[in-house]
Amino acid sequence: MRVLHLTVSAAHGGRRDAILTLIDHLRPLGAECGFVALRNTADEVAQFALQLDYFDGLQLATRPTLTELAHIARLCRAWKTDIVHAHDAASHYVAAMLRLVSPKLRVVMTFHRTLGVDSEGLQNRLRNALLLPLVHRVVTASEERRAYFRSKTTIPAAKVAVIPYGIDLTRYHPDRGQRDAVRAELGLAPETALIVAIGHFGPEKGLDQVLAGAALAAAGLAGVRWHLVILGSGSADQTAALGELSGRLLGDRATWVGFRTDVPRWLQAADLLIHAPRMEAFGLVVIQGMACGLPVVATAVGGLPEIVADGVTGRLVAAGDIAGFGAAIAALLTDPASRCRMGAAALARARDRYDARLMAARHLALYRAILGRRPAALPTTP
Repeated sequence: MRVLHLTVSAAHGGRRDAILTLIDHLRPLGAECGFVALRNTADEVAQFALQLDYFDGLQLATRPTLTELAHIARLCRAWKTDIVHAHDAASHYVAAMLRLVSPKLRVVMTFHRTLGVDSEGLQNRLRNALLLPLVHRVVTASEERRAYFRSKTTIPAAKVAVIPYGIDLTRYHPDRGQRDAVRAELGLAPETALIVAIGHFGPEKGLDQVLAGAALAAAGLAGVRWHLVILGSGSADQTAALGELSGRLLGDRATWVGFRTDVPRWLQAADLLIHAPRMEAFGLVVIQGMACGLPVVATAVGGLPEIVADGVTGRLVAAGDIAGFGAAIAALLTDPASRCRMGAAALARARDRYDARLMAARHLALYRAILGRRPAALPTTP
């Protein structure tokens, strides 16, 4: 089987990492995988060549013309592509339109949007009404996104599959050897409890709520050494605003380390992951933290209640309840036994439900069903 993974950009980010993780775990199952980025050059995509069976960058500035669609269709024929898997908005459009010039192609699209960029408003509804009949299956990472997508389209229930994201457990796993090294790097005492938060600086990720919650937690942490580290990046204005808020609320108790490619190391060194988004389609960082043995304090939005078992693998707090968020942080930092118990349960849940090998096997079963190579039963979540 040959699967072409189509995306807008090969730039750094969670979407690219999720695609490459899926590819890395599909290939050992016998699927040959290509990767095409619509707005990159072939040279820019070539950095991933060792992970791919074929690749290209098309450097398109806008939606492709019929001539450009015909070119992509020729690439699919040359590569003997069976399935085109589109992973974002522009590639959804391209993949559906490809069927107009190459009707034998089979198309899967992933819908992961937290915001309504691809689904709200008359223009998006009309586009989806025209293009979705050309798509064989839509994949969402959570039941919440599945329900949302169906509420905004007329797509039949049988065409929407839920396949949670998975992570590479050879990268995300407990390694307490990182504990002292990271604290030394930050200039912290070895016994300092380390809290980690990760996310871009857009308002939907709620890092302002993380700061407010941590500040409220401080009142219940008298005598406890603790420090908050935030990984992420944003615009100059967003960075300045969050930096000012951080200084005002937490002073020197927070360190901003920017965008990092060594995320596992920071999670392995931490004692607690906190995540307070206003909107969240799934919560990839949460399963990454769980796989490193961390309990999680999170707001109960989007797909997060499907990941975090309240009182078992961490604490879920109602959206907007900053006082409750702070209280949950303080409760776990002052109760090492509960933190240890929840961390162990989080690790077990991550290994059982969010292994990238399981994600890849579910995708492969979906592809085979579309191609008629086995009964068309959709993969199910545990």
